[in-house]
Amino acid sequence: MAGTAKRKSSRSKISPQSEGDVRAFWDQQAKEHGPSDLATNPDPHYRALEIESILRVISAIKHETILDVGCGNGYTTRAIAKKFPESEVTGVDFSENMINEATRLVTPNTDFCVADILSLSRNEILRGRKYDVVLSTRCLINLANWEEQKIGILEMRKMLVPDGRMILVENVQEGLDNLNDLRAKFGLEKIEPPWHNKYLPNDGIRAFIEEIKGNLLSMEYVENIGNLYYLLSRVLYAKLCKDQGIEPDYNNPINAIASQVPTMGEYYACSPNYMFVLKNEIGMSAQWDTKKLSS
Repeated sequence: MAGTAKRKSSRSKISPQSEGDVRAFWDQQAKEHGPSDLATNPDPHYRALEIESILRVISAIKHETILDVGCGNGYTTRAIAKKFPESEVTGVDFSENMINEATRLVTPNTDFCVADILSLSRNEILRGRKYDVVLSTRCLINLANWEEQKIGILEMRKMLVPDGRMILVENVQEGLDNLNDLRAKFGLEKIEPPWHNKYLPNDGIRAFIEEIKGNLLSMEYVENIGNLYYLLSRVLYAKLCKDQGIEPDYNNPINAIASQVPTMGEYYACSPNYMFVLKNEIGMSAQWDTKKLSS
């Protein structure tokens, strides 16, 4: 949810709001939902899977200082701070309304401020700070295009300590395409990205990181979060709903059961949601065991 002050989307056929202001959208979400997880994600079961994956990865790496970029109302930020009470956790977002909601609930080891992902290193409050972990949870997808998303990644890297890690939890277009291919086989409608989102290109991410590998960042770990959950909730359950002539409900017991099914790894990627763990190669010294990351 971080980005430039005003950003328009060209995906006008998704919503009449697609020509509007992305920040205004998130400001309104904050007003409507306050501190609730619904402010940034309507699916509580997926959100729990996402946070579980984030906490698992953070626990495997150095995490004395953590920066949550695009923190929204601080829902995930507070979960991180609660899990790691010895850590100093900072949440930033470009929506002032979201930050206002984040600061309403006090957590001892957290602080929040308004900041734009495209200018993190130049933010007056953040200037001079460095973090062991810099996290983006569906923040980059709110930027206008892949070029801006690359700038966002490089800005986040500037906030890392020499041996720090960046965790990108973002929606990837190819994962959504795979999911829609499965849905089509059962006569289900195609799922489109929300008007205010630009999903990341899987091949583009890998090519970009390969290009800067050895100088800036390198890829350490990739996970397709909730791939079986999406198969069961967005295909199986969706098909049952269609046959019964009813609308799917995120809170249906089938989704609750589906959320307990283990992931099947990157190569069964029918979830649009990916987690990329990148290491800062500037002054890189510490090593860690990626086997600790797997669910």
